[in-house]
This record gives sequence, C-alpha cells and structure tokens, in this order.
Amino acid sequence: MSEPTRRRLPGRGQVLTLGLLAVAVATPFYVGPFWLQVGLTAMAYAVAAIGLAIQVGIAGQLSLAHAVFMGSGAYLYAFLAGTSTGQVTGLGWPTWLAAPGAILLTALLGAVCSPISARLRGLYLGVASLGLVFIANHVMQRFSALTGGPGGREVPALRLGPLDFSDDTTWVIANVPFQQAEKLWMLGLAVLAGAYLIARRMAAGRGGLALHMMRDNEIAAAAMGISVWRHKAAAFVIAAVYGATGGVLLALLTGWVVPESFGFDASVNLLIMVVIGGLGSIRGAIPGAIFVSALPLLIARQAQSIPLISGTGDSILGPGTLSTFLYAGLFIVTIMFASGGLDRLVALAVGGPRPQRRIAGGLPGRYAQEG
Repeated sequence: MSEPTRRRLPGRGQVLTLGLLAVAVATPFYVGPFWLQVGLTAMAYAVAAIGLAIQVGIAGQLSLAHAVFMGSGAYLYAFLAGTSTGQVTGLGWPTWLAAPGAILLTALLGAVCSPISARLRGLYLGVASLGLVFIANHVMQRFSALTGGPGGREVPALRLGPLDFSDDTTWVIANVPFQQAEKLWMLGLAVLAGAYLIARRMAAGRGGLALHMMRDNEIAAAAMGISVWRHKAAAFVIAAVYGATGGVLLALLTGWVVPESFGFDASVNLLIMVVIGGLGSIRGAIPGAIFVSALPLLIARQAQSIPLISGTGDSILGPGTLSTFLYAGLFIVTIMFASGGLDRLVALAVGGPRPQRRIAGGLPGRYAQEG
C-alpha cells in the first residue's frame, strides 16, 4: 500500500502575505480619507516602481525617464476620456476603454524609445533617457490642447460598466459607505496585486532568465542565441506599461494632472524607490515605493509637532525638504552598506536571508537579486 500523501503546510511567507492582504482589504472599513490617500499614492508609485525594477534591476538598463511613462499614461487617459472644453481637447471615449488605451499608447511610446537602449548602456543610457524627461516636460508645458499647459487638466472618474468610481454614487458594504477614495482603494489594491504577480511570473520565466543573462554578459547571451536587441526593447516596453498603469491610478486619485508631477524629481524618486527596496527585487519595489511616496505626506501632516519643522515661513526645514534628506540618506546607506535594501528585511520576516549573487556588469547588475 502506498503511504498517505502528506499535505504541505503553508510557509511563513504565505501566511504573512495572506495576513497583509487581509489587512489591506479591511483598511477602508477603519481608516479615514487621509490614510486612504497616502495608501493610494503608494500603490500608484509601487506599480510604476515594479516596472522600473524589471528594467533596471533585472534587465540592467539604467533609466531616468520612468516618470515620462507615468505622465504619458495619466495625460493620455485624461485626453482619451475627457471632452473638449475651451482650449483643452478630448475624445470623449468611455473611461473603461480610455484606461487600457492610454496604457497601450504608452507601450508604443516605449517601443519607439527602445532603440536608445539597443545602442547605449550603463551611464550613457541613463544620460540619454534623462533627455526624454526634458522633452516630455516641454511637451506637457507647451501643448496645452492635449495637456492643459502648466495648469494641467481635469481627469474624468473611471466607470467600469455598473461600477462607478466617482463620488456620484456610494456603495454600501457591511454598513460602511464606500465613496471615491474607498472604491479606488479596492481598485488600486487589485491592480497592484495583479501587477506584482505578473511581474513575478515574467521574472521567473524564460524571458526573465534571458534578461538576467543579458544583464550579466551581453556577448555570452548573444552567443547562446538570445536576441539582445529584442529583449532590451521588451524591457523598455514592459517598464512603459507599468509606468503608464501607475500614472493612470495616480491621475484617478488626484483628479487633476500637472506637468510638475512627472518631471526630473519624480524620475529620481522612482529610481530611489527601486534602490531602497532592493535593486533587482520585484517584491522590494513595493516597500520602497511606500517609504518614498508616503514619507512627505506623513511629515507634512505632523509638521507642527516635529522640531525645526513648521508650516510657516520661519521653519528651518520644510516637510518636503526633510523627507528628501531622509530618503536620500537612506539611499546612500543602501548603496554603501545594505545592497539588499528593504527586501532583505522582508526576506528575514518570511523565512531568513537569501544569498546574494554578485555579478559583473555595473551598478544595476552588481546588487541584483531575485524576489
């Protein structure tokens, strides 16, 4: 007789993941609008940071233009779903069609920009991608018919069939009224979970292995039959899709998009999120995005109770300046002493540290790790 099959008990990581997911689902029932706004902002940037983690950490392509893809997704959604009013034009598409349309058009933008990565790498690619930021900022400032100019433009609320994510209707779940913030929370949580799972599967599949090999040694990867140019272009397009998805979520949250939200500072902050989270770690991109995006909002809320910080003009440090100092300092510490970043802390919590793989190929590859 065969021995009875033993059921494998869920590991600590699975239990912790399910617990965090349950807490996230229950959050709208217990917290106020401010905390929902902080969480939604972190979700939008986390989705975008996952795409940058694939491009920089796994594919080894240093990019400083990720905020361009976020801005493209946000503005294209507003253009496709909006209507023409005054000097601002819109196509008036249904919002359920405008959202994937904006992501698809941004993916095409990433494909158009991908030849840059085929010709350049390392610091040269970073500098070249930085040029895209200034070009995009000029477009957002000057093409007022599409972007609304420096003042920005309004973003229509999302409607998915019977599901209305605006304040026009209120859902009642377990005797708790769900208005726009609560409804967007559930949407953002679903999008973030889906984006994370898809990224994990891509990184663990044959395409992810090809990106790892390409990052380690392009000549060896090409000798093994891997199309380096095609995989570099694919990494650029994947990053564009994730950036546009995060941009659409951010636009739905704010209800208004302005060029300042997608400039050079935003691109640098996205790179800091990936490095602090753990360069090359898909899982680490999420806590990295939460830390960098939520810190300025939390400091601004508690500004009156923090020494040397206040909301008046006599303050020595402003909330934004202090938050920049804090996560910039953590960025330096991570580069110098803790290459695993916040992902190493997550790994310890779910079952012990993972061995790091040190590989050649510059900063993106040197500290890369899977997860």
